[in-house]
Amino acid sequence: MTLPVPHPDVIARALPDGSVLFHPLTEVYFGLNETGTVIWSALGSGVTSEEGLVSAVLARWPDATTTDVTCHVRELLADLSIEGLVVDTVTSVG
Repeated sequence: MTLPVPHPDVIARALPDGSVLFHPLTEVYFGLNETGTVIWSALGSGVTSEEGLVSAVLARWPDATTTDVTCHVRELLADLSIEGLVVDTVTSVG
């Protein structure tokens, strides 16, 4: 599975219990909880595999199950894609 990357125009701001994403071209706001924030940060840090995203979440919450985290990762990636907040590659934008 090839992971998308954050859309280069998306602005992310940290909040006490997560973060908010804003895409200025589409005017989409998207809230992330703490788990989503870890996943978003990992995507932006160059994590290139689903396993890497799952590992990032499990490093923060070691009592979570791999199955549950994998499900959350897949759901979030699908939601981010639907909202245009991630792209397949940086070069595909524009």
